[in-house]
Amino acid sequence: MLRRLSSSVRYRLRGTQANFRRDFRVVTSLSHPSTSKRLRAQTVKSEDVTDNLKLPTYEWDRGGRKESDVLTPLYASMKRLIDANQGCVCLIQVGSFYELYFEQAATYGPKLGLKVASRKTNNYVIPMAGFPTFQLQKFVKILVQDLGENVAIVDQCPSRRNQETIIHRKISRIVSPGTLVDETFLNYNQNNFLLAISFPANCTKVPADSETAVGLSWIDVSVGEFYIQNTTLGDLIADISRVNPSEIIISKEFQGDNIIDGNWFPPLQDLRKYFLRYHKTTYNDSKLKFKSGLQTTRKAIETYTVREEAAMNMILSYIDVNLPDSNPSLDLPITYWNKNCLQMDSRTREALELTERSTAGRSSVVGSLLTTIKRTVSPSGSRLLTQWLKSPILDIEELRKRQSFVTIFKDHHNLRTSLRYQVQQLGDFVRSLQRLAFGTGDNVTHLLAIADGLSKLEELKQFLVQECNSNPDGLKVLRRFLDDFQIPSEIASEIFSTLHIEMNEPLSDASQALDYEHEIGEEIEQLDEIEQQDGNIGVYDSKSIDKYKYIPKTTQDPVFSFSVRRDYNAILLSLHDSLDILKEKEDSMQIAVKDELTKIDPKLNISKKDQHGRFSNVLYISGKQKSIDEVYALLKDDIRDKRKASLIYKPVDWSKLQNLIEEKKEHIRELEKQIVEELRIKVLNQVSEIRRVSKMVDYLDITSSFAVLAEECNLVCPRFVKTPQLNIENGRHLVVESGLKSVGKMFTPNHTKITPNANLWVISGPNMGGKSTFLRQNAIIVILAQIGSFVPASKASIGVVDKIFTRIGASDDLFNDLSTFMVEMVETSNILKNATPRSLAIVDEIGRGTSGKEGLALAYATLFNLLQVNKSRTLFATHFGKELEQLLTSNKVNQKKIRYFRTRVIHKDEEEPSGLNLVIDHLLESGISERSFALEVAQMAGFPEEALCNAKKALKLLD
Repeated sequence: MLRRLSSSVRYRLRGTQANFRRDFRVVTSLSHPSTSKRLRAQTVKSEDVTDNLKLPTYEWDRGGRKESDVLTPLYASMKRLIDANQGCVCLIQVGSFYELYFEQAATYGPKLGLKVASRKTNNYVIPMAGFPTFQLQKFVKILVQDLGENVAIVDQCPSRRNQETIIHRKISRIVSPGTLVDETFLNYNQNNFLLAISFPANCTKVPADSETAVGLSWIDVSVGEFYIQNTTLGDLIADISRVNPSEIIISKEFQGDNIIDGNWFPPLQDLRKYFLRYHKTTYNDSKLKFKSGLQTTRKAIETYTVREEAAMNMILSYIDVNLPDSNPSLDLPITYWNKNCLQMDSRTREALELTERSTAGRSSVVGSLLTTIKRTVSPSGSRLLTQWLKSPILDIEELRKRQSFVTIFKDHHNLRTSLRYQVQQLGDFVRSLQRLAFGTGDNVTHLLAIADGLSKLEELKQFLVQECNSNPDGLKVLRRFLDDFQIPSEIASEIFSTLHIEMNEPLSDASQALDYEHEIGEEIEQLDEIEQQDGNIGVYDSKSIDKYKYIPKTTQDPVFSFSVRRDYNAILLSLHDSLDILKEKEDSMQIAVKDELTKIDPKLNISKKDQHGRFSNVLYISGKQKSIDEVYALLKDDIRDKRKASLIYKPVDWSKLQNLIEEKKEHIRELEKQIVEELRIKVLNQVSEIRRVSKMVDYLDITSSFAVLAEECNLVCPRFVKTPQLNIENGRHLVVESGLKSVGKMFTPNHTKITPNANLWVISGPNMGGKSTFLRQNAIIVILAQIGSFVPASKASIGVVDKIFTRIGASDDLFNDLSTFMVEMVETSNILKNATPRSLAIVDEIGRGTSGKEGLALAYATLFNLLQVNKSRTLFATHFGKELEQLLTSNKVNQKKIRYFRTRVIHKDEEEPSGLNLVIDHLLESGISERSFALEVAQMAGFPEEALCNAKKALKLLD
């Protein structure tokens, strides 16, 4: 790496005349009609990636330049690329570096921790910054994830024409948060969704209607998961919260309407939390994007609504722009139906801390429900578990099926252990499948990963079949599952029979590593000489080499030559045989040179170098200076380059032989390329089958993980009933219990018995009494039950819940300009508008954000509405228990469906050293709490004694 790096640096540190000649060649290539046409096409494709893209306005020719303010040809071409991709940070490859120029270098260089230098031309001082190509992922991560920028990666594509290398540059891809494919900073345990929203045309010109149809489409391009959904404007934010996309795109038509300001529809302010882009859809034939047949695709698309299809087309268009040379090979999108899933709005998900929790203004997955229950052993299983947790289902038959799998794995320990071990060994081969489809990375590596995954799947299936045969009665459900578990194993066999990795000899001699050190030292000396001759070095100088230390190659760092088995066919075998003969001649010539030179100095080292600076396929001779001088005198007619301790030797016969070897290698590589591409197409033709069987393995991974969780945390299988009840004995909050166990404490369980005849519980008691924990634990038990997991209780009977609503916690939403009380009222109004008899509402301390009397009035109105109008299953925690009961009695409201409970407070006969004579228990008992024990809780919190005395005096006056 260092040799290549220093070679690149040396090349770029030439004098101004050399730079001008190189620049002129680049400009000439860019001015060629065919090149200009390609550049214009690329510019048009990149036009819609950002808010305001347009073709560059620069007009120049490659003839005489007369204007005094003209840029040099190289920098003019850089400026064209930057202007053609406004809104993107352009990382332009120049040799072994990616560079930023002009305003982008000045703006983003300091943010990336790069030194901003300058390049002087006759008319300008141009800011620039750069980094080596191997650091690309590091800086793309900072730009995309930390700074929220789209990144256009402009790679150079050298080609030879008329015996001269011509460098073209084009956009290889545009990286945005939602279009990550193989970036090293991609989290494989989570989905990375890109989501498109399709609003009706001109909808912002009329007043917003919450029933307006809106289309959604979201995709994880890294694994090929694709979905569409028809929703409404009122449900839009809740649906987006469920998907939790990394990036959202909206039609460019709405860019000037500022819909995210909430002026048209206030809830859309939540879109400001996401990475948002506007995009103009370029309509292509979407039917050609999918692997299914045209007839099947056409029939499927006909079932989509107008808005769903528009959202899908927007996604496909955006992918075309950001991944211009890709062929994603997608499955038809899966239609998501809200009516089949338990609905939760964004605030409910946040309050229940399903996938992350906020502490001190920061979000973390630690302490979330997902982290607490996660026992999956594969990345794809973890991704599917997250989707299940975000979308619990209402289908009782499917839930019972999941429970039956959990029961099997819980009862059969050896089966579960072996299964999980084999699933863990599979790897994330679906991701390799998608990279193969996009053409990113090495196709051979991806093919081998896919073949390895499929072969291990076949082993897993054989193991499960044997287990079912040994226990046919106990594993009936698993046997039916295996009937659909069809693995395209024949493609794995073909991959293994086609591909073969042949390694070149790794470096094993320490003297060879020493030779590299000599080369590096000499190249740095050359750079020092250049620096003395030309002070205008720019951002790179010889001192920058110091931090790139050479690491000798070892047997753990092999170099691969050919990918296909040499005996794959007769033509390939004949080519390899011919190459072997030429290699034997090469070895003979090298041995002859060594024999001749050892007469001068036996310690001379002679080795072949595939690339040494600007020389290729040469003999590199190194040793003492005196010996090198003698060798030079002997071989000077064929010496290409001489240094103090080394020289480059390339005689005519050797050069001819190397040309023959390179021609033969190139012929083999071309043939291999065709074979690998044919194999790639065969794999992609079965992409749907491979993805389907992968999902089935994820199903086994999750259900077996639920069995592990049930065993570790003492969970029971819930029973589903038709009536809207919630009957839980000794229910526990799994996350809180986990935290208490870590410090050696026990959780206090509680019963819940909500039935159609007692559907509203009013819970009172002191702060720190566990009211909020009790409310949350019931919602979490419902969610766990409706994803197929066992639940933390000794017994549970649950009527399926269609929606969960929460009003818990108190905090400002400063981002959306909402006070604490306003947040409370928004959440409460959402409950009163949408809760049904099949819903579960958990309400905590309504009215605490305003004055006592008005807060009590609002609490009463909410309670009355939930009782008489919504009739949903409700847990209502409050400090106004006594007052609410009196108001209901005064207004002659029938309270037969209300049950009053309070958290128990135990009074002691003797005072504790702290001065307290009570213990706040977490066990629920019937009744209404007479007091909130606020002063006692304040004393526990360390309230100053003087302040407590004043509080007691004020309380007496109020009483």
